[in-house]
Amino acid sequence: MRHPVVVGALLAVVATAGLLAGQTTGAAASAESASGGWYTELPDAIRVCDNATWQDGPESAPEGAIVVPAGDNAGFDFGQSGKTYWFAPGVHTLGDGQYSQITPGDGSTFLGAPGAVLDGMNKNVYAFTGHASNVRIAYLEIRNFGRGADNKNEGVINHDAASGWVMEHLYAHHNDGAAVFLGNANTVRFSCLKDNGQYGASAYREEIEGERAVKDLVVHNNEIAGNNQDDWETREQGCGCSGGVKFWDVEGATVTQNYVHDNLGVGLWADTNNVDFLFDRNWIEHNESEGIWYEISYNATITRNVFKKNGWVGGNDNQGSPSPAIYISESGGDARLPSEVSGSTDLNIADNYFEDNFSGVSIFENANRFCNSNGNTSKSYCTPFVSPTVIPEPHNTDYPNPINDTHPCYTGIANEPLRTDCRWHSRNVKVTGNEFRFERSNVPCAGTYCGVQALYAQGADNMSWAPYTVTEIQQNVMFSAGNSFADNTYIGDWKFAKGWGETVTWDVWRAAPYNQDAGSTLNGSSEEPPTPNALDTDTSTLEGSIGTWAAWYSASAERSAEAAHEGGYGLRVEVTEAHGWGVTTDNWPGFTARQGGKQIGFWARQGSPGVSAATLSVLWRDSSEELLRSDEITLDGLSTSWKEFTAELTAPAGTATVALELTGDGDAGEVLHLDDIVIADA
Repeated sequence: MRHPVVVGALLAVVATAGLLAGQTTGAAASAESASGGWYTELPDAIRVCDNATWQDGPESAPEGAIVVPAGDNAGFDFGQSGKTYWFAPGVHTLGDGQYSQITPGDGSTFLGAPGAVLDGMNKNVYAFTGHASNVRIAYLEIRNFGRGADNKNEGVINHDAASGWVMEHLYAHHNDGAAVFLGNANTVRFSCLKDNGQYGASAYREEIEGERAVKDLVVHNNEIAGNNQDDWETREQGCGCSGGVKFWDVEGATVTQNYVHDNLGVGLWADTNNVDFLFDRNWIEHNESEGIWYEISYNATITRNVFKKNGWVGGNDNQGSPSPAIYISESGGDARLPSEVSGSTDLNIADNYFEDNFSGVSIFENANRFCNSNGNTSKSYCTPFVSPTVIPEPHNTDYPNPINDTHPCYTGIANEPLRTDCRWHSRNVKVTGNEFRFERSNVPCAGTYCGVQALYAQGADNMSWAPYTVTEIQQNVMFSAGNSFADNTYIGDWKFAKGWGETVTWDVWRAAPYNQDAGSTLNGSSEEPPTPNALDTDTSTLEGSIGTWAAWYSASAERSAEAAHEGGYGLRVEVTEAHGWGVTTDNWPGFTARQGGKQIGFWARQGSPGVSAATLSVLWRDSSEELLRSDEITLDGLSTSWKEFTAELTAPAGTATVALELTGDGDAGEVLHLDDIVIADA
């Protein structure tokens, strides 16, 4: 059964353990203005490595404690349950054996005196191991454990990711692999995790009978700096195995008030089926890659954090990606999954401060990333909605001939609910109330994506058995998945990326059909951008399809090369019965529009034989779909040569939509051509 954790209770606990003085917690703090100063100076309380609180342990052994003398502690009995061990000042070693290590008993405590150091001498691979529960380790410097590559994806402290451990006031540095492994209901706090070979900390443990083995983590008030000294991304290109902290398949994590900086990779990385995370009041600065990467995971709140100068190296090394301060990759919100810690079934990015990162927030979905596909870099994993979540061996590593053809996400993926549930989705991501600052001259920019906000999808239609197309996924991510930017403050030279990743201006980003960043400002201006055309591209130009045009009565409407004014196609209208006829935009109640001045423009000519006259009616409706007014533009003087028609109109107060009707008289067989129709804000 899940151990219940709620945001308020957790924040109350960490408050008693040293919450930064004068700082607000809980819902009240979310209303705090970003432009108010809490981010202007790095708080002293999170400079853990400078504060050296690991030197503040008891100067003498607590009553009843077992004294561990300095020197070689090989053969010392560290395995007694319920005992407190006090490490005397000086350097402690564990002998020369590769697996010389401390294996605690249940409920035991390990305390260091000021000056106590546990040194692995680069001979011992692990410091603390085993499956004992409820162990506490505090006030120790722990260094030089591991033997290079042998420690990849291994942890030095709590190597076996045992449950209920509390690790606090530690200085864990120059260890190979991860300095700390996090298991179920673990806490690491007030610790300096610095210059380790792979990670400062990592959370992973194999599933136990289908249940997540790691739940309810607290990572609070640590300094996490300079990790990935062994440069794993160069050793194993694209391994995705480096940085400050890595979370894998964790349910419920509270990550608060940490100073995460100068890591040689990602700062905080939640990768693969993580659910229900809170990232609050962290200071994340100058990491080589992303500040926070939330990848194929769900339900997170990322609030009141500072992001400065992240992604500079990653952005230059991979110019095909934004290398953002926050990277949301195939991740989002889902009401079917827990939200006790995050407080929301959306993925919320709110009230954060960003300054001179390579780019801002990137919401991305790989169209090829789903269970049992060649685009799933977490090869043996499936989404949380399909059983089994961990795909039995052998799994699909051999596209186009999948080995495992029995998993439901291969055999039944074409049908619902598997079509939806077999892929990770970037959906229900809300980016609101943040302050984004970007001064191009301060950032080593390269490529297209420096200084962008991004909402896009990429991939290839290269799997015959996959039911998805890249176009479908792009449309979902941009228009129908509930992803939105709103009420943000932008200062500087920002660009915006959509679709395949092509960049557009602020005005295009905010206008139909994207409609992003409502209520936001750019360089102090909150003016709504003019809409260059209320009509979609195909209805306007007919280049890709007939758009919304449809026959209404006594006429046919078709997309035709014969009717092209510019480009390859236009609208061809042919009268099918004598006297009155009509065609219309068939997308009730019409296209999104707003009140105010409009400029209408289009081109028309006679076909053969030609329609001599017609009327274009512009219908303005309110949000209740009630017709407010209809304006008419007369098409007269038509000939077989193109003629431009323009009009200046005013959409009435309360306008929400606009629609078009084209009507006229004539005999059967008469033809009219229409192209390049624009309804623009004046």
